[in-house]
Amino acid sequence: MNENAGAARKMTTAELAAHLRGRLVGSGEIPITGVNTIQDASPEQICFLTDSKHRPLLAVSKAGAVLVQAELDDCRVVQIVVPDVQKALIETLRLFAPPQRAWKGVHPTAVVEPDAVLEEGVGIGPHTYIGRQVRIGTFTVIGPNCSIGERTQIGSHCRLDSNVAVYHDCRIGNYCILQSHCTIGAVGFGYAFVDGRHQLIPHNGGVILEDEVEIGANSCVDRAKFGNTIVGAGTKIDNLVQIGHNVRIGRACLLAGEVGLSGSVVLGDGVVLAGKAGVVDHVSIGSGTIVGATSLVLEDTPAGCRLWGNPAQELSAEKRSAIWYRRLPAMAEELKELKKKVKQIEDAKNNPA
Repeated sequence: MNENAGAARKMTTAELAAHLRGRLVGSGEIPITGVNTIQDASPEQICFLTDSKHRPLLAVSKAGAVLVQAELDDCRVVQIVVPDVQKALIETLRLFAPPQRAWKGVHPTAVVEPDAVLEEGVGIGPHTYIGRQVRIGTFTVIGPNCSIGERTQIGSHCRLDSNVAVYHDCRIGNYCILQSHCTIGAVGFGYAFVDGRHQLIPHNGGVILEDEVEIGANSCVDRAKFGNTIVGAGTKIDNLVQIGHNVRIGRACLLAGEVGLSGSVVLGDGVVLAGKAGVVDHVSIGSGTIVGATSLVLEDTPAGCRLWGNPAQELSAEKRSAIWYRRLPAMAEELKELKKKVKQIEDAKNNPA
């Protein structure tokens, strides 16, 4: 059955301040129905200030209230003062999230194999297939047109959006989110050149997503040849990301859009890969390392590095390289002038007056 989650929320500034454990400065009677930027907020929306350079915009903002870390003098907008604006913003966005329809029970067009186990509160959307010996935990919701392969286990309170494919023998933890069209457990890109042609190496392993993993739209996590491809708890993966076979990603990592990890890459905990960064096969990256956008990591790196460039190197070294690179045109002209002077000197020696 398709059921509405409820009407849009409305709170007064006093109620919102109490919920956020913040200090109210100004009227507590202003109704708040949503969140927006300082420039675009309406009188019934709250905005936020995380950078002091945007403070002058409050003078012309129409916002009903603003989240701030410290009380502002001469501010006509109602303030809710909180210790951490980003934390309060996340909670406020959750409060005012648009109501969503969630599937309750199994839609009549879904196909669930008889030996699949659906625990309490599971929702299965239209035209979704649940394979043999699948187990789905409490209050997990699987949207329309999804496919869950046999013997796969999905934990509690997960959300799989439309057109997600999870292949056989995968394990997904609790509170995971898989956005539309992502694929978990497809065969990896592993071939051997045998008898004059590329032959696919069997991928008999699986994929493990630990608790609170979130994977963006159209991203792929390939199954292992043996053992498991593993994504650690709390890791967040953006759209259009490729995770190769037998990769091991640590806890609380961030992978931005179009990142690519080749087979058997190992990431420590808290690693950040910016957009379009790549890592070649069998490379290990230490915990806490940050890799800049479009960088390519070719070798193992210790913990806590700041890498940039192609090939990636420590940020300070890459900055020096970039400075010298920009100087090359001027240096080339200087070299031409030096060559001219050398030639003039040599000509003078060879042809004395």
